[in-house]
Amino acid sequence: MINLLHRYIFKELLISFGVSFLFFLFILVLANAFQDLSEMLISGKLGFQEFFQLIALLVPYLAIYAIPLAILSGILIAFGRMSSEGEITAMKVSGFGLYQISASVFFIAFMGMAFSALVTLHFGPKSVVSYKSILAKTLINNPLGFIKEGEFIEDFPGYIMYVKDREGIQLNELWIWELDESNQVNLFLKAQKGTLEYAPKKNAIMLDLLDGSIEKRSGMDFNNVGIESPKILYFDELPILLSLDGALSNYVAKPMRYKDMTLAQLIEKRDQLIEQEVRSGESFSQERGKLQLYVHQNLSQAYSVFALVLIGIPLAMHVGRKESYINIILALLIALSYHTLFVFVSWFEGIGGFRSDVLVWIPNITFQLLGIVLFAKALKH
Repeated sequence: MINLLHRYIFKELLISFGVSFLFFLFILVLANAFQDLSEMLISGKLGFQEFFQLIALLVPYLAIYAIPLAILSGILIAFGRMSSEGEITAMKVSGFGLYQISASVFFIAFMGMAFSALVTLHFGPKSVVSYKSILAKTLINNPLGFIKEGEFIEDFPGYIMYVKDREGIQLNELWIWELDESNQVNLFLKAQKGTLEYAPKKNAIMLDLLDGSIEKRSGMDFNNVGIESPKILYFDELPILLSLDGALSNYVAKPMRYKDMTLAQLIEKRDQLIEQEVRSGESFSQERGKLQLYVHQNLSQAYSVFALVLIGIPLAMHVGRKESYINIILALLIALSYHTLFVFVSWFEGIGGFRSDVLVWIPNITFQLLGIVLFAKALKH
């Protein structure tokens, strides 16, 4: 009988959790990278294969944030429906205690917590590094994709360009603004036609402008480029070399940061820092403090699954609403409260006398204590 009850609750939770996970993961993908990647796809910088490959690589990283929300929403949806339809009451009348009813929830929470920790400190960093590597390689293999028609192009430092029409390497009606260090227009170039080609040895795009003019606009802001200028030079042909080093700087992998390291790499880095401390006579370096804080932040985030579950179970039984949208809103409000407390605690990081790697656990401790109180009250009913 107990096994049958557990299977029933487990099935209800798994369905609710699965739907909630896909929903939140979809929202996070849209909010974080889909727009940027879709713009690259439309502009020709990315192909369909690279586009879907990059989206897939984002899933492990974003799953870290979707799992706590999904499990909390799944509990509220499943238990809210069972409570509203009297199933929870029937289980209690049949002699099943709250711990027996909640056993499947704690099992899923434990699995979610372990999976979240594994993704956070292993698969997540690997996927981010692969994402940056593939994106950089794709853009390097298609450098002419930076020049797209009908849009203002700001990928090249010191330049803003606009191409009205492009057919392959042929360009029609080009406008180019050359900016100074204060982001003011220095020169304005206008050409009727142009061609472009990639110069691999220089890692640059060779832009050959035809039948155009150059206007001196020193000291004039980009918003005022329409002002007439008497300093105009005309040309039949003008080559311009656009370096790709600056354009690719946002996509090429930078020196590895803590967020790009797996747990094994973080431990190795920590050992190196300890050796440096021994040689310098320093007891505890600031850099090691940052590393340990990062590890604790990730472990704390993974443990938040369990802390939120303790609140979700009694709250779902008390509210007892079967409407999914209400339960999702309630889950978002709880998650927002947790995040607000997390941000508040982060304000004390770096202040003397406070252990930042300990402070990050305060939101979990607070929510877990609250969950225990709510759970204890639910046991009495």
